[in-house]
Amino acid sequence: MALLIKNIGQIATGDIQNPLVHEEAVLIRDGRIAAIGGESALMAADVNQVIDANGCTLTPGLIDSHVHVVIGDFTPRQNMLGFIESCLHGGVTSMISAGEVHIPGRPKNAAGLKALAIIAAQSFANARPAGVKVQGGGLILDPKLTEADFEEMAEAGVVHLGEIGLGEVTDWPLAAQMVGWAHKYNMRVMMHVGGVSIPGSNVIGADIVLTVRPDVASHLNGGPTAPPIEEVERIITESDIGLELIQCGNMLALQKVAQMI
Repeated sequence: MALLIKNIGQIATGDIQNPLVHEEAVLIRDGRIAAIGGESALMAADVNQVIDANGCTLTPGLIDSHVHVVIGDFTPRQNMLGFIESCLHGGVTSMISAGEVHIPGRPKNAAGLKALAIIAAQSFANARPAGVKVQGGGLILDPKLTEADFEEMAEAGVVHLGEIGLGEVTDWPLAAQMVGWAHKYNMRVMMHVGGVSIPGSNVIGADIVLTVRPDVASHLNGGPTAPPIEEVERIITESDIGLELIQCGNMLALQKVAQMI
């Protein structure tokens, strides 16, 4: 069983060094791209469906690297059903949870936050809303979490930490120690940067980010309030932390960050 997409205008590769290629067809077999090239070369005996792109540009699915899902395709904070499916209609095929912080009565202790991360990770692994791949279970830190907790969560399917700075941990050397535990068990780490967002979150600038050393500096241009541009520059120049920039942040800060990098 195979699908051929023909008459493609151009293909966005996702490779920043080679962003566009001019090929006219893509062969998809068993849900995976099998080949890219000319239509006549790719037409195979097992092709059972042909889609005429009519000269359109073909792009990979977009990855939304920062969402606050809860469970399933519902978010109680905005009382919204079907928002993940709506994002799919805009081209988003994958999402990464920055923490399930919008769950009503969010736990404020280690046991509850660990359980929330595990159930969210497993729930989204077992059921994709509208087919969207959601990496759920972004752990929110608590001061009483132990290394054994991180090991247990990794074994249960948790693969990343949600935004450090949204939970109860404000002892930044302790947060850095927990980042070390996360990395030991192959988890990736996100960190809130800038002004306060949800109640209980923290103002986080360059000194804190450089102490904790996450993998990703979330919404570096503001979420909603950007840090001073001098602090943004320090995060860029004094670390190899991944930089997350968002379209709904501070546009002036976005422009300045783009110029820096």
